Amino acid sequence: MFEFGYSSAVLAAAILLAAALSAGTPVQNALSQTNTTTTTAFNPQPGYSQAREDPSFAVRIPFTDLGFTSFQPTTISIPTGMTVIWFNDDQSEHSVTVDAGSSDIPQGAEFDSDMIAPGGFFTHTFTAPGTYDYHDSADPEAKGRIIVGSEFEEGSNMDMLIGGNALPFNSSKLSRVTLSFVPHESAAVIPPDLSITYNVTIADSASTLYSNQFEDSDGILDLELVPSAAATNNTGQFVTWGPDLTDNEGVASDGAYHVQGPVLVNNDAYTIQVSIVAENGNDLPAPISDTFVLPPVEVQ
Repeated sequence: MFEFGYSSAVLAAAILLAAALSAGTPVQNALSQTNTTTTTAFNPQPGYSQAREDPSFAVRIPFTDLGFTSFQPTTISIPTGMTVIWFNDDQSEHSVTVDAGSSDIPQGAEFDSDMIAPGGFFTHTFTAPGTYDYHDSADPEAKGRIIVGSEFEEGSNMDMLIGGNALPFNSSKLSRVTLSFVPHESAAVIPPDLSITYNVTIADSASTLYSNQFEDSDGILDLELVPSAAATNNTGQFVTWGPDLTDNEGVASDGAYHVQGPVLVNNDAYTIQVSIVAENGNDLPAPISDTFVLPPVEVQ
């Protein structure tokens, strides 16, 4: 459906990714489940920057006969290093313009897409944590927010990067959060020749809530959790959609997946088990797994 030609600025941003992430605060090692913090910084394996060059999360500028009112989704929380793509589905030009004077982003991190033509798109790689409030210069009442975080949990086989300012998790505020699972070099090669197949199981302290498989062509699983206290359809409590992007043949290939359901809705200790079960279409003899904690309070 679309092709990308990356500028030197985007490539440079990918190269600087590890440095930006190293400024983050490591949180509890989910395997030990103790109250101590890890002391290592996120250290991505070779191939990580290459995989992160491609967009992962899609935001739409919707078509409407009544006038553009907001970006969809309006607010997202992503880890540092993720590339977001905005698609203009409207019949008019629009922009993605970061508000002047955003207080908690580094000087020089502001950006402006200029006008995006109907049917066009714009990409931006977020290399610095902070809250990016933005608007459409053609319709200043249309606003959006990108909350970029730098925290992570270290596992034995992969790391979980945590989007936005999600810690401490607050069950009284239902807030969507994107998690990125990055395999260690000993677990998988990224990007893979074809894809990596992951199995994801989410549980609370009482039972398993959700289990599903995801195939990802760049090897880094980007999974957005969308808390919802009530059942979201007639067949079950969870709804899954994605990935956000398709290749030139219209085949789903890469980008964020989304899981909406009753997770992070109670003051409970949720866990998410992520297993690599196949690489390049070949099942592994045994899954390569880590279990991470989604704590209701920040680890001290």
